Amino acid sequence: MNLIEQKLFETNAMKVADADKPFWYTSGKLGPYFINTHFLYGSEKDAGDLLNLIDTTIDDPVKLIKEMEKQVIDFYNNNKLYKDVTDYYLEQLKKNELFIRSEYISGGERRDWFFSIIIANLTSKKHLYILKNKDIYLNLQKITDIKGAEVCHIADLITEASSYERAWIPAIESANGKITFTSSIVDRCQGGMEVLAKYKIPMYSPVKIDNDFFKGAADNKIITKAQEEMIKHFTVDPDDFGIKFIMNNPDFLKSSLNSDNKSTKSKAERCISENPYNIDFTKLGLTKNK
Repeated sequence: MNLIEQKLFETNAMKVADADKPFWYTSGKLGPYFINTHFLYGSEKDAGDLLNLIDTTIDDPVKLIKEMEKQVIDFYNNNKLYKDVTDYYLEQLKKNELFIRSEYISGGERRDWFFSIIIANLTSKKHLYILKNKDIYLNLQKITDIKGAEVCHIADLITEASSYERAWIPAIESANGKITFTSSIVDRCQGGMEVLAKYKIPMYSPVKIDNDFFKGAADNKIITKAQEEMIKHFTVDPDDFGIKFIMNNPDFLKSSLNSDNKSTKSKAERCISENPYNIDFTKLGLTKNK
């Protein structure tokens, strides 16, 4: 396992459920793991503090940029975990000619900024802040033209690349630029690379969340073989995983519905009310009104 893969587990950025207690996702479905890549920014608390800074200043982009850049650069110089992860990541990026050639580094609101700002600073490249409304800021000013420049977009996590299609690619194109390369700390291997290929954007990630990743974790005794098998089932067919787990473990759903944890209870209730798995809950002695 490489350094970033190890740190994902050490910081709980990668959290794997017990084999008999999968996690409830917001959708009302079940899954075997959570990934919070931004926890690599020191810790969960440190990441939460930086997100809070973004949320409380996002309506004033100039203030946001001033405070974010100072915070991130100072933190890099004082936090060993963040520095080690960043240095390892940058070492890999420097092996790519498209990264070296790019004039700008862009990052999208919000979590991309955890890594795009510091990578731009360390390489003396110009940093483009892309907001969700597709506005772009550079050097404390809103800009509309980067004169055909090549851009490398740095992200924390790529799943289906929906944010690229919705905002990041059109924002850069509207500013007369082109994303010629992109990289994320983690690739969830859920179709993002294929989507980006349609736009002819090569992609690199030092961590790929696939069967080899979890096999490495099991071989290093970070997760159990039972957890690895649970993840394999989920990877092949997420819906089949959820349906079979609920049908084979009805008491798990029932206990979740009666949980004192409001988040667990609400997600289990969504499983019943919205029925994303299309299960006949009457066979389990449950109805949509439970």
